[in-house]
Amino acid sequence: MIAKCANPACAASFRYLHEGKVFKLEIGHPAADVSRPKPPLRVEHFWLCTECAQSLTLVMQNGKVSTRPLRQLSPEQPLVKAAHA
Repeated sequence: MIAKCANPACAASFRYLHEGKVFKLEIGHPAADVSRPKPPLRVEHFWLCTECAQSLTLVMQNGKVSTRPLRQLSPEQPLVKAAHA
């Protein structure tokens, strides 16, 4: 269940599907032993609030989901927004 924005710096709560952007990502388990069959991927859903979705996207990196800027930001702009009040 999606409870809050996937941006760790944001505290926005998920309320409606039409607000923000929902991501469907396949999450795998890294296979340490190549002789064993790989476990099946599982699908997880993540949500970015409307404000975060304007400047961020989600990516899978080293088995973890993290935020990345949609476009190159100037040095004076923060990569993540401040938490909601």
